Amino acid sequence: MYADLVRNKLAEQQDVYRSVKENDYHTVCYDGYKDEKYGLKDRNYTNRLRLSYYLLYEKIDDEEVTVHLFEEELKDRETNAFQGIGTTIHILTWLLKRYHADKKYDELFTRAKNANFDCACGYDVNYGANDDIYSNDLLDCIYLTWEMEYKDVMSELVDEWKNGIKEWDDSNRKDMIRFNSFLNRESENEAIYQDIISSVSLTGKVFDVVSAYREIIHYYITCGKYDYAYKYLQKLLESTDFEGVRHIRLFQYILEDSMEIISNYPDKADELWSFVKPNLQQQKNMFGNLFVKSIAAAHSVNDPYALELENNYREWKENL
Repeated sequence: MYADLVRNKLAEQQDVYRSVKENDYHTVCYDGYKDEKYGLKDRNYTNRLRLSYYLLYEKIDDEEVTVHLFEEELKDRETNAFQGIGTTIHILTWLLKRYHADKKYDELFTRAKNANFDCACGYDVNYGANDDIYSNDLLDCIYLTWEMEYKDVMSELVDEWKNGIKEWDDSNRKDMIRFNSFLNRESENEAIYQDIISSVSLTGKVFDVVSAYREIIHYYITCGKYDYAYKYLQKLLESTDFEGVRHIRLFQYILEDSMEIISNYPDKADELWSFVKPNLQQQKNMFGNLFVKSIAAAHSVNDPYALELENNYREWKENL
C-alpha cells in the first residue's frame, strides 16, 4: 500500500522519460546557479533523482538515457559547493553497470570517484541498489518521498505513521519534528518540544535537558515569539547547573539564542545580559554568528563591551 503511493507518484515521470527519449533533457540536465547562502547548486538535481528512481523501480532498460543522466549528474558532483555524493549517482552507477561488461564506462566511473572530496572518500562503483519498490516499509517510503520532495504523498504517509505509533518516545518525537519541519507544519512541533522537555527532565542528564530546552527556545525565536523563548530560557537558567556543558558548543548555542532574545525583547534585556556577559567573557572559541549576535545584544543594552567584541570579531575574521 505505502509503496503503491510512491509508485503512483513516480508514474508522473513517464512524461519526463518520453521527453528525454525525444532528446529533450531540459528538465534533467545540469543547470548550475549561485545560491546566496549555499553557493553553487543545480536546479535540476531533484528532477534527475526522480527520473533515476523511475528507471530503477520500473526496471527500464535504457543505456542511452542512463549514460546521459550520469554525465549530467557528474557536472553537479564536480561543481556543487557542498560537494557530496547523493543518491542519484549511486542509482545511476548501479544501472550503468548493466552495460559495462567490456569496461567501456571506466572513464565515467573514474570521474565520479574523483568528482570531489566526498566522492573520493565514499563513492563505490560496486554500490548495490534494490530495484524492488515493494521492499520498502512505511518509514522507507517516507524518506523516499522526502528525498524526492513529494510533499503531498509524504504528508499522507507521515500521518499514517503517526497514527500507528502506540507509545511515543523521544526518538520518534524527533522524527516527527523533522517531518513536520520539512512539510511546513512547524506549528505542530510546539507540543512535541514540550513533551520532550517533560521526558528528559526525568533523566537528570544535563546535556539532554539543555538540548531539549535549546530546541524549544530556538523554535520560539524562529516564530518571533520572544516572550515564550524568554520564558523557557528562564526556566532553564533557574533549574540547570551548566557545569557539565559550559565548555561545549551546546552552551554557546544557548548564549547565541540569549543574544537574540536580548536584542528583540527589551523588557528582559538587562536581566538576561547580566547572565550572558560573564559567561560570554569566558568563551575562547566563539563562532561567527555568536560574535555578530553578541555585538548586537551589547549595543542594545548600551554596554561598551560591544567595542571589545567588535575588535575580537575583526581579529577572528582575519585569522580565518
